[in-house]
Amino acid sequence: MCLSANHAIDTFTRRRICRIRYLHLLWAQTNVDELTIQHARERKKIVEPMTRVFSLRNSATSSARLGAWIQLLLHRAYGESKSRKKLKIFLNPCSGKGTAVKLYRKYAEPLFAAAQCQVDIRETSFSGHAGELVREDLEIDSWDAIVCCSGDGLPHEIINGLALRNDAGYILRKVPIVQLPGGSGNALCVNMFGTTSISLAALYTIKGVQHPVDLMSITQGDKRHISFLSQNLGLLAECDLDTEGMRFLGGKRFEVGFLQRLLKPPIYECSLATYSASNQCSRESLNGHPCRQLQEPNQQGLPNLQYGSVNDPVPDSWKLEHRETLGVFFAGKFPFVDATSKVFPGAKPNDGLLDILTVDSGIGARKLLQLLTKAANGTHLTMPETQYKKVSAYRVVPSRASGAFSVDGERFPIKPFQVEVHPQLGMTLTTPSIVARQDANN
Repeated sequence: MCLSANHAIDTFTRRRICRIRYLHLLWAQTNVDELTIQHARERKKIVEPMTRVFSLRNSATSSARLGAWIQLLLHRAYGESKSRKKLKIFLNPCSGKGTAVKLYRKYAEPLFAAAQCQVDIRETSFSGHAGELVREDLEIDSWDAIVCCSGDGLPHEIINGLALRNDAGYILRKVPIVQLPGGSGNALCVNMFGTTSISLAALYTIKGVQHPVDLMSITQGDKRHISFLSQNLGLLAECDLDTEGMRFLGGKRFEVGFLQRLLKPPIYECSLATYSASNQCSRESLNGHPCRQLQEPNQQGLPNLQYGSVNDPVPDSWKLEHRETLGVFFAGKFPFVDATSKVFPGAKPNDGLLDILTVDSGIGARKLLQLLTKAANGTHLTMPETQYKKVSAYRVVPSRASGAFSVDGERFPIKPFQVEVHPQLGMTLTTPSIVARQDANN
């Protein structure tokens, strides 16, 4: 057996050579006379664990050398990532089509076991269950990641459960929150792991490296919530929230809701106030460069609201406009809002800014349909009917009292709300650099 130069190992037997990429190597160990290698086999975006056992000769005289070789092998296989992760796993049996638990047991659990991960699994029993558990967990910071096998609702719930702790700022920055795709949207997984395969997402969780992300505070009345993904008011929110009864269709229910409203799109008249702390920062972020902002201090609790709440007067430095025929208001932190919609192509997870897309309802059915089609690859911003900007904070005051408004895909009441960004308040995992290098070589 030897190490090769292109991120793989070659295992030699008399009959064949089996090449294993470092990315796929999960674990290696020896006993008295055997070497066992646990690795993953990837076929058509499905990853499954495999075990290879080799007999050792003269093991007593070469044990020290073999042990050093295994340590080097695992170091190259994991790189900056931690091996044998401790994972706190939450399964939502009601996510998407209701198959999250079954998918986890079939595709993710065997990989975690092969990689020698220590797991603690809980199935949620009711809305808010996971939030209660993480809020009361005195040892939550001992876990290497909190894993949600669900849609985007469970990460939202867990983040807001952590936000109620006295040490919220510390925990949110320290413990990564990741997603195995088990719902309809799966935006966190798509943005950080680039896949909708639950087995690939499990592999990337095993090999993933920590990546700080921005979080957002949203205030409504006297309440404050934390958002990690998006705020959605109007037509697109209706297509999501008002099709809950079509969950059996998966992500297709959104398209059905859109077609139902195509000929008579709703109008969400409102006032919109926006503020950007640095115009230069906005231009840098749009050009793909990181925004250089001061991070919040490493405090125990949530950061203070720098721009006040929705109950405060709108500052004179904010830009205020009235939108009488607004049809779409969408604000977010990631490029993808679900597996197929790249609504915010210029978004960066930790640039300290929010991306906002607005569209008037009167652009016509053909243009609206074109908007939906182009959003799949992010080219909708070339349409003159779309308005797109980056801001540090904003406020929306709707003129109507009924309709659809969602935060991270969860329904919220229709009333004034204000949002601001907290740079790098959150933590997640992203694919290791070895993935990018191997993809470049292929």
